[in-house]
Amino acid sequence: MKEEMMVRKYVSLFLLYALIAMTISGIVLYVMPHGRVAYWTGWRFLGLDKDQWDSLHTIFGFLMIFFGIWHVILNWKNIVNYLKGRAGIITSKEFFITTIVALTITIGIIANVSPFKTVMDIGERIKNSWPKPETMPPAPHAELFSLKKVAQIIGLSPQKAIGVLESKGIKVESPDEILKDIAAKNNTTPARIYEILSGISKKY
Repeated sequence: MKEEMMVRKYVSLFLLYALIAMTISGIVLYVMPHGRVAYWTGWRFLGLDKDQWDSLHTIFGFLMIFFGIWHVILNWKNIVNYLKGRAGIITSKEFFITTIVALTITIGIIANVSPFKTVMDIGERIKNSWPKPETMPPAPHAELFSLKKVAQIIGLSPQKAIGVLESKGIKVESPDEILKDIAAKNNTTPARIYEILSGISKKY
């Protein structure tokens, strides 16, 4: 009995931590800019980038599922009692109310009707409020373009592009290196690299 109580404490605490992590990361993912903008501008919140917030949300989501199932197993008798009515079968008022509410929410989300649509629309407006004309990438996920491809788009030779970047203190190993990796190694953003190169190209 003592060991079971100890297990219950651990499971409950892990569920609490997972809930906190899922709540915070869920809110961040709800309001963060779309991937093409987040990656391009090097967007961060509390020092973490988009991929790190995605990872936090996903891993703690799996942990919440794991400990949630464990919690159900530990409390199975109580849950069955919640479902049972006076006749001893699944006829409780609480069971029917919670089931109907859960199904209604599920159908509403799938059908994309208010108020669920409104919630998603608000999130979309917040996401779209981040990018400005000067921070928009020249193409979707341009941070994955090689320096050679970016130079071609701008109208510079790869060698010229490397020379320009190195003159600004940005080290480049190869013209085949992608902007995201160059930016990460030089503590800058793909947008900044593109800004430097496009600024030079306008002088020619």
